[in-house]
Amino acid sequence: MLHSIKAKFTLAFGTLMVLLFVALGVFLISEKGRELSVDISTSTQSFARFTVEDFVEAYSQFLEPGNFLPFNREVQGILRENSAVSDVALVSYTGEIVYDSSEEMQQQYDGATRRLPDQTSLDRVQSKNLSLQLGTGEIVYVQVGEDKSVSYVNFNEELVYAPDERDKILNIAMPYADSFTVFYGVSYAELDSRLANARIQIGFVALLGVILTVMVSFVLSSSITRPIKSLKAGALQIAGGDFNTRVEVKTKDEIGLLAQTFNKMAEDLAASTEAMLYQERVKKELDLAKNIQQELLPKDKIVLPKMDLAGGLVPASEIGGDAFDYIPMRDGRYLAYLGDVTGHGVAAGIISSVANAVLYGLRGQENLLDIARLLNEVLREKTNDQLFMTMAMAIWNETDETLSYVNAGHPPIFIYNSEKNSTESLHLQGMALGLADDLEGVLKEHKIQMNKNDVVVMYSDGIPEAVDKKGMQYGTERLKAIVQDVAADLYTAEGIKNAILSDVLDHISGHEQKDDMTLLVFKRKDI
Repeated sequence: MLHSIKAKFTLAFGTLMVLLFVALGVFLISEKGRELSVDISTSTQSFARFTVEDFVEAYSQFLEPGNFLPFNREVQGILRENSAVSDVALVSYTGEIVYDSSEEMQQQYDGATRRLPDQTSLDRVQSKNLSLQLGTGEIVYVQVGEDKSVSYVNFNEELVYAPDERDKILNIAMPYADSFTVFYGVSYAELDSRLANARIQIGFVALLGVILTVMVSFVLSSSITRPIKSLKAGALQIAGGDFNTRVEVKTKDEIGLLAQTFNKMAEDLAASTEAMLYQERVKKELDLAKNIQQELLPKDKIVLPKMDLAGGLVPASEIGGDAFDYIPMRDGRYLAYLGDVTGHGVAAGIISSVANAVLYGLRGQENLLDIARLLNEVLREKTNDQLFMTMAMAIWNETDETLSYVNAGHPPIFIYNSEKNSTESLHLQGMALGLADDLEGVLKEHKIQMNKNDVVVMYSDGIPEAVDKKGMQYGTERLKAIVQDVAADLYTAEGIKNAILSDVLDHISGHEQKDDMTLLVFKRKDI
C-alpha cells in the first residue's frame, strides 16, 4: 500500500510522464508515417509525370539504336533523383517489355520476348491515364480534367474511392503518347527505416523521463511540478507543430537534463523541417529550370532538301543555361543557334527564353550581324549585368548552298571537308551578348560553302570541359578527332550527334556532370 505523499506523487507523476511520452511518441510516429506516406505517393506520381518523357527519349536515343550502356546510365541517373522509386520497366503499347531495370542492372536482356502477364496490366499500358496498383491488388486510374482537377476512376472511368495514406502503392504506370508506358516500382523502405528510428528515439526519451521522475520526485517533489509543466506545455506545442518551442529549466539535476534532451529534440525537428522545406523549394526550382530548358528545344525534326540538321542537349545535375533551336526565316532560309548563358538554374533558363523569343521576332532580318546586334541590345537592356550569353549562330541558304556564321564569344566550330577528308576548327573573334552596349566591329560574319557531305559541328563548352573520375578533361583535340571519324563514316546528322555524345559520356563514365553538354550538327546531303 502506498500512503506517502512522495510515493503517491511519484506514482501519479511517473504515470503521467509515461502516458505523455507514449501519447506524444504515438502521435509523432503516426503523423510522421502519414506525412511520409503521402509524400511518397505525391512525389512518385509527380516523378513519373516529369520523367516519363526522359525515359522514352533515352530509349529512342540510346537503347533502340543498340547503345545499352549510355541508356542504362541515363536510367540510373534518373532513378537516383527519387529514392522512393526502386525500379522501372519500359513497356510498348502492345505489351512487350523492352527494358526492366530490376533484370538489366549490368547488361541488356538477350532472351525471348517478354510480355505483360495479364490483360489488366495491358489495360494499364493502353490507357491514357496514370494508374496505381495498390497493396490490395486494386488498380486505380488517376484522371486529370481540363481544369486540372483530379479524380480516381477504374478502367471503365467510373469513379472509385481515392487512395489515402493507409494505402501503399506497389507501382505506377505512366503512359506516353500511345507508344510506351513506364512502370515505376515504389519502395517504402525509407519510410519503415525512419519510423523505426523515430520509435527508438521516442522510446529512449520516454524511458529517460520515467527514470528521472522517480529519482527526483523523492527529493524535490515540491519543485518538480513547475519544470514538468513546462515540459508538458512544450511537448504539446511541438505536437501542434511549433518546433521553435524551447523549455527553460534552470535546475542542474536530471530534470534539467531531460529539458536539454527535449530542447535538442525540438531543435532537430525544426532543423529537419526547415531542411525538408528547403529541399522541396530547390527541387521545384530545378524542375522549373528543367521545364524551361526543355521547352526551348526543338519539338520536331527539320527536314530540308539539301541540309540535314540534328541537335542534342545532355543536361547537368544542376541545370545550366544551354539552349539551341532551328528557326525558319521569312525568306525561306533557316536560322540555327546554340547559346550558353552564364550561371545555372532558373535565372539562366529565363535568359535563354528571352533570347529564343527575341530571335523568333528577328526572323525578318537580312543578315546575322543585324540579328546579333539587336539581340545584344535586348539582353543588355533587360537582363542583369552579371548575366550574359555566348552564342554560335548560322543561317543556311538552300539557294547558294552557304552557311553564314557568327561567333559571339562561343567556342570555335569544327568544319569537316568531305573532299579533303579533313577537319579544321574555325576561330572567329567575338564578344558574348549582353556584355557590352555596342558590338560594332567586334563581330564578324563568315560564309562557309557547304559541298556534298561536308559537316559543321557547333558545341557548348560543357563538352570539352567534361571531366572523368581522374579529373581529366575531354578536350578539344579528342572532340576534333571524333568529329573527323564519325563525319567520314556516318550518313546522317543525327548519327554524328549521337556518336559524339556517346563518346563524351563514355569519357565521363558516371562522374558527376558539372555543365550542360550541347551539340548542333549540320550535314550537307549527298544530292
